[in-house]
Amino acid sequence: MGLAKKKKLTIIKLGGALLTDKSVPYTSNDATIKEVAREIKECLDTGLIEDLIIVHGVGSFGHPPVLEHKLHHGFQGTHQLIPLSQTQQIVNKFRILIATELANVGIPVNLLHASSIFVNEKMQISNFFLESVKGFLSLGMVPLIGGDIIFDKKMGFCIGSGDQISTLLSKEFMADKLIFATDVSGIHEKDPKLVPDSPIINDSNIEDLEGVINNMDNSILKDASGAMKGKLKSLIMLKEQILKGFEINIISMNSYGNLISLLKGELIQFTKISN
Repeated sequence: MGLAKKKKLTIIKLGGALLTDKSVPYTSNDATIKEVAREIKECLDTGLIEDLIIVHGVGSFGHPPVLEHKLHHGFQGTHQLIPLSQTQQIVNKFRILIATELANVGIPVNLLHASSIFVNEKMQISNFFLESVKGFLSLGMVPLIGGDIIFDKKMGFCIGSGDQISTLLSKEFMADKLIFATDVSGIHEKDPKLVPDSPIINDSNIEDLEGVINNMDNSILKDASGAMKGKLKSLIMLKEQILKGFEINIISMNSYGNLISLLKGELIQFTKISN
């Protein structure tokens, strides 16, 4: 009997701006979350996605208390500990909401906490334990990991970026696809929320990515994780894989069918980062 064929692994990062209304603290985009769950389930059922890890941002459930209590600056005193605990509890409610919607459509998610998997040093992941992620994936479950407040060897704690987690998982698991699902169609020359007719950058060469990052409008850097600019910076980690043929796609999942169209090779409005 031959060895079973290795399933192709897709990692999807669901952005906080897609899942929540960042302009209103603690507000989830419930209809969008339901549609996203339904579309991912369709991709699994039709074989467009085989193995899957989902990473999600926390949007308006995490950024307001983090900024209010200056948790993004790291440990400054014990007066931060109760706010930190309260922030984790607020975010946990949101995690459960997402896990519930995914399970409701038949996706066997396993909710995991980034703070139990990763250790950072100066806001960069320095240590990690992925055996449990690998194990549950091998059983046919879909690990679900969200942005979190993570122990940091230098800062005490820091904001663990879901974008950075997604890129590290892509590297360590040698994923076949990394997809960033956001509320915009991809990388635009200017923030499309401020300049609606800003042209989309359909293709970006990894060698030119640093230039794209430097030219981006800093006005988009309004939240604790660094928005699109922070997302792109995290991709530098995957340069070696990208040069060997790995592709990263940034798409909008505000409209049902975009993910399906991307995986079928039919989507037009998106950004591809490749070699």
